[in-house]
Amino acid sequence: MWVRDPIRLTCLLIALIVGAAVCAIPRLTSHTFLLLPYAGILTAIIAGAAACNLYGSDGTSLWLTIMTPHASRADVRGRQAAWLIVVAPYTVGVTIVCTALSGVPAAWPWVLAVLPAILGGSAGLAPLSSLISVQPLDETGGPTPAYSLKVHIALIVVCLTALIPIAVLIAGHFAHQSWLLWTAIPIGIATGITLTVWLGRLAIGLLDRRQVTVLRLLADAAR
Repeated sequence: MWVRDPIRLTCLLIALIVGAAVCAIPRLTSHTFLLLPYAGILTAIIAGAAACNLYGSDGTSLWLTIMTPHASRADVRGRQAAWLIVVAPYTVGVTIVCTALSGVPAAWPWVLAVLPAILGGSAGLAPLSSLISVQPLDETGGPTPAYSLKVHIALIVVCLTALIPIAVLIAGHFAHQSWLLWTAIPIGIATGITLTVWLGRLAIGLLDRRQVTVLRLLADAAR
């Protein structure tokens, strides 16, 4: 269903193309592999930021959720699962392949620690940020300037979800402790899981409280 939605498909293609191109261009221009391992992470960051307005993009279909008793939890968790199913396999595969091809073994703990935190943080932020500031589509069904501004802000917020594993990685790098670098991997996985569950829970509560208000906003914009 995601690839049948023009806005979602466009955002996914942008994430895929930009994520791969930004990290591959240095190899073509200056013959360095240093950025190649991070293609999957950059793709996940862009895809996560682009998912910051799911409810605004879906319009008045929220009516179905409102009319189904106790559906908020299923709606939020379903959106999180959908994003992960679409984005996670690709980004994990690209990360493993590109890191192996790069010939930079020092990148392994960095990419394996940061990627799960970004994926989990993005999955948690997607429904929550969608509800905090709902941006209806314009009269042609396209994104508004406010929508674009929201995506740019979300790019920064998504990056912040990996601060904990990055801090551990930096500490291990400057302390020259390889065990600390590899410890960042389970920390990154735990961070991603925690953010998915916790931010999703916040989104469920927000949807319960604001669902009628959000639907009214979307309905008014559709008139």
